[in-house]
Amino acid sequence: MPEGLELDKEGNLNGLISNYAEQVLVCTGRDDWTSRIEDDDSGDNLAADLKELIGRGGVYSDPFHNVSVLNSSFPSSITRRPEVQTTSAYLLPSFKYVPFLPRVSFDSVQALVRGYLLPEKLHPMHDGLSPIHRDRLLRKEAYQHLLYGVQDVTDVLVLVCGHGGRDMRCGIMGPVLQKEFEAKLPQAGFDVLRGPVIDERVSAPALSGTVAESPQTARVAQISHIGGHKYAGNVIIYLPPTLKNQAGNSHPLAGHGIWYGRIEPKHVEGLIKETIVNGNFSSPSKPTQAPSQVLGSYRAPCPRSFSDSAARQSQEAQNPGGGNGARSSKRPSLLFLGGSGLCLLIGLSLFGLTGSGSDGDVINGSTFGAFTITSREQVSSTAFILAVRAAGSGSEGGGGGAAAAHQQQSARIRQAWDHGLWSVEIKQPQLQIARRYTPLPPPITAATGSGAERTSEDEELRFLIRRMDGGEMSNYLSQLDVGDRVWLRGPHLGFDVARRLGGADHVVFLAGGTGVAPALQVARRLLLAKDAGRDDHHGSSVSLLWANRRGVDALGRETKKQQQMGLFERFWRAPKATPGNGAEAEWSSFSEQIRELRRRYPDRFSVHYFVDEEGSFIGAKDIVAAMGVRRAASRLASPAKECPWHSAALLEALPNDDDTSRAPGSPCSCARTADERAGSNLLFVSGPDGFIEAYAGPKRWGEGGEMQGPVMGLVGRLVKKEGHGGGMNDWLVLKL
Repeated sequence: MPEGLELDKEGNLNGLISNYAEQVLVCTGRDDWTSRIEDDDSGDNLAADLKELIGRGGVYSDPFHNVSVLNSSFPSSITRRPEVQTTSAYLLPSFKYVPFLPRVSFDSVQALVRGYLLPEKLHPMHDGLSPIHRDRLLRKEAYQHLLYGVQDVTDVLVLVCGHGGRDMRCGIMGPVLQKEFEAKLPQAGFDVLRGPVIDERVSAPALSGTVAESPQTARVAQISHIGGHKYAGNVIIYLPPTLKNQAGNSHPLAGHGIWYGRIEPKHVEGLIKETIVNGNFSSPSKPTQAPSQVLGSYRAPCPRSFSDSAARQSQEAQNPGGGNGARSSKRPSLLFLGGSGLCLLIGLSLFGLTGSGSDGDVINGSTFGAFTITSREQVSSTAFILAVRAAGSGSEGGGGGAAAAHQQQSARIRQAWDHGLWSVEIKQPQLQIARRYTPLPPPITAATGSGAERTSEDEELRFLIRRMDGGEMSNYLSQLDVGDRVWLRGPHLGFDVARRLGGADHVVFLAGGTGVAPALQVARRLLLAKDAGRDDHHGSSVSLLWANRRGVDALGRETKKQQQMGLFERFWRAPKATPGNGAEAEWSSFSEQIRELRRRYPDRFSVHYFVDEEGSFIGAKDIVAAMGVRRAASRLASPAKECPWHSAALLEALPNDDDTSRAPGSPCSCARTADERAGSNLLFVSGPDGFIEAYAGPKRWGEGGEMQGPVMGLVGRLVKKEGHGGGMNDWLVLKL
């Protein structure tokens, strides 16, 4: 590898690949793509057209139905009418091949999207959309008839990341692996096909007579960016539904795709034998075979025949031969299996139940540590609070003991609370997936700010979780009881609220659903600063605009009856929470936390509730009202374009929200007079992807992370309307 571009052979691979419902392979006939394939202007660019329709912000964009669009070096099929330019594409794991997609108009791209790529059934989160909007996001079979010659895929497809325009490591490894697969596949009995797929409907008729059984076929190509370039080589193997094993029976993995990472030429022969020929994805002991071992699986709704067998294979692979098998390699690899209606994510080696860090801490950013559920509080019919505490033994396979772990944990989590915004990953060990959750601040008590409160917040973490139909993590967590273990990794620090606020005073938070948790973290960091012995932002105020679908989830909101009751009466006549009376939401610990903030900081903390089922939504007037009272005679200096903390242009291009990773000691560079202060008021938008997109525009993937992207949506329109004269120049918009 070139100097400075070494391969990562130790880092954790799990969670790097986002789930997708469909993958589109555009047949470009080349492998010299630009870094961003949608920016390629050298000719026809189907990838750009598709992303315009189904990418973030596209007319058919659906955050719950991810479609991956990649370029491939496969050549397109040759049309019978050379005067009409066409492009070919593979649809996987539907295992469809579209040979002729006319490029003379946008209609064919629309037909591909609406006929093959949109979902047949929408996610329950779309239930609140209008009928016409829901109809637009659904697949229409009629559009399939507009595309000629669509056929089933019967070839084994081996796809190797060779995107040299994105990273030289894959540019070097990709061609080498492609040649190795093309050389070894014939030895395993597969004919390697090259050149375009032939449209057999217009080819010469077959000769009559008895012929031998057709050999099994395979195609090998390089594709654009997948996985992580520092883990090259990245390989996907798609096995068609018609594939047979050596006995003539259906192949165990037929109709699925298998993802591998860190593949080298020496692994290719074993990979072909174990996965393509034998249908295994466990770790073999011979050095010529692929270094992989199955530790668990992830599946979406799938044919029962496969899910049962896959589960059995996973268990057998974990302990082959009753525990007497060869010791598994500690070198991780990654597999992602996808089939028609099925996805299977395999985490390998160290992603599982790993030990604590080398410093004895039960929580760190590299490995998952064990925590025990100490309480579970139902705060509404759909939401609950899960409280966890570090397990006494640290974690399975780890050492250090409870005493050492407790001493270290106090410092690490305390640093996160002092920072302000942070999250942790929680793992689903059976499915081998992880999701980030934002801890709730500890309840405010008389001891807040004292050593007793600091000890409590370091020992116990609380999470607000809403159970969603089809949500793998939320359903898993909802089934756990007090005493069960969960696995956490982190903390992952977010924006530095204090540095970005600077000399400004005001924070407005647009929160959707459980996106309220970061708002409470910000309130804790700014409002409780003086109580905790920090006087950096004792005058700041936080205005929270909180949207929920149902009234029962609007926790902490006073009913009309409560508003009419006096303070003494409300204190002594608090209703008991009984199933079905809705009192859970009114008198939960979370509701009391909201109310205590309002009581303690009446001039600095406010909450405004919006409920979909009641017909109230966060509108432009609400946002302007929350910000508008702040705009009189601003004493804030104009932000410098090069300021790392207050420049909107620099914020837009940041690869992630981790301010601590970008020279946190860098000073503010905003020029100011003696009467001016350097800083920016902050407008946060937090919640589901659709909520963020509607109010501030989508985030964008790039530079190896999720970038903020330009401010669009409702807030973007307000920025354009208000302009600098309206005071918007004093505000930074941050998407969480």
